[in-house]
Amino acid sequence: MSSPQIPLTVIGGYLGAGKTTLINRLLRHSEGRRLAVIVNDFGRINIDAELVESRDGDTINLANGCICCTLGGDLAMTLLNLAESANPPDHVIIEASGVADPAQVAQYGHMPGLRLDGVIVLADAETIRQKARDKYVGEQVCQQLHAADVLLLNKVDLISPETQQAVRDWLAGQVPDAHVIESARGEVPLPLLLGDGEERPFTQTERRDTAVSPSTEHHHDLAYETWSWEGRGPVQEAAFRAFVAQLPAGVIRGKGILRLAGEPERRVIFQLVGQRWSLKPGDPWGDTPPQSRLALIGLPGSLDSARLAAAFE
Repeated sequence: MSSPQIPLTVIGGYLGAGKTTLINRLLRHSEGRRLAVIVNDFGRINIDAELVESRDGDTINLANGCICCTLGGDLAMTLLNLAESANPPDHVIIEASGVADPAQVAQYGHMPGLRLDGVIVLADAETIRQKARDKYVGEQVCQQLHAADVLLLNKVDLISPETQQAVRDWLAGQVPDAHVIESARGEVPLPLLLGDGEERPFTQTERRDTAVSPSTEHHHDLAYETWSWEGRGPVQEAAFRAFVAQLPAGVIRGKGILRLAGEPERRVIFQLVGQRWSLKPGDPWGDTPPQSRLALIGLPGSLDSARLAAAFE
């Protein structure tokens, strides 16, 4: 069995978009996950004193198991140390500076022991259009938007519904393939940002004995919903690729173990974050009966259970 890779997420966005607020929320509400968050400056991360367990140079250890590191100088070495530590984190998050290209930072996600999970770019709903037109920073702002797998339109509480719709329309013209989540004060359900917390595509409790079992769960209090499907028959790769290509923009995340017709001896691993998705060879089935399992996480109303399941009939 191959060793699991640690997922790495890059959080980017221009100055003032709300990255620090979002990172504060992640550190405080990690939902049992051991996050390693690499930031540019401790001074801007207002960590509650009661959360701090210890501090050692460039690292703060939190009582909830998370750690916060400053980008001292060598990002590659910092990531390598995390990946090779005796007790590695469940997920690594890098805060890109407000003037950085998140796509370049994301290349570190291809280092040994790591897996690029996705690039999340924040945009200030109140100022993004103005900054994108600015003759000095506009090109940089637009570059950041185009790097996003998931675009977090933040601070929507500061604008009117009419302006909010105008910003949506503008974004649709600028980055038509973007998967957009709207938020106020960086309040976003963790599963939408980082998945469900399981690096393995499925936990034991998610497994069912039925041949095909589509289901949708609505989490109205958290403003997202999930859909899952299982099937024992082989899946045609071309048909599955067509299925992914037609997913609604509201589908933010997906994962799965697939029994592809063209790969009968081994699992094929499916991962999706926003517009980024992949199919990669997994471990051989061995003595495990081959079976496909698929799960999606999306915004409310984006997951039509009957329509999604029909693609596998």
